[in-house]
Amino acid sequence: MSTTTAMQNTGKLPFARVMLAGGVAIVGSVIANLIVYWLGRMVAQPNPDFLPLASPIPTIMFTTLSLVIATAVYAVINVLSRNPVRVWTIVAWIALIVSLIPDILMIVNPASFPMGTPTVPAALVLIVMHFVAFAITMWAFTKWAHQR
Repeated sequence: MSTTTAMQNTGKLPFARVMLAGGVAIVGSVIANLIVYWLGRMVAQPNPDFLPLASPIPTIMFTTLSLVIATAVYAVINVLSRNPVRVWTIVAWIALIVSLIPDILMIVNPASFPMGTPTVPAALVLIVMHFVAFAITMWAFTKWAHQR
């Protein structure tokens, strides 16, 4: 009982719970981003040479890799911070903003993009994927992981 009380007061989670939340974030985000991928391809009809939307593999790989890193970052924050949820929220928002820079740049200057020819709708599909993964990951680490 004292462990539960201490966790509620500090917001710190056991390592296993952080890893489980990371798994929830990864699985949920990959599934949701695949739905966005398939719907986005139908609506945006990206150029065939635009590699990020040429197949579902980049969606799966980049979502998984990004969220493995996010899980590691949350685990470190959970150990080092007195208020991990607050610190995580700040770090996650900064990471989201930074992650949108390449997508915005491909809208501004599509010719400089090295992975095929992007269109504005295709770039918007990628931006939606960022927000979807962000929302699911925030929920997993700040809400789901802290439920008992």
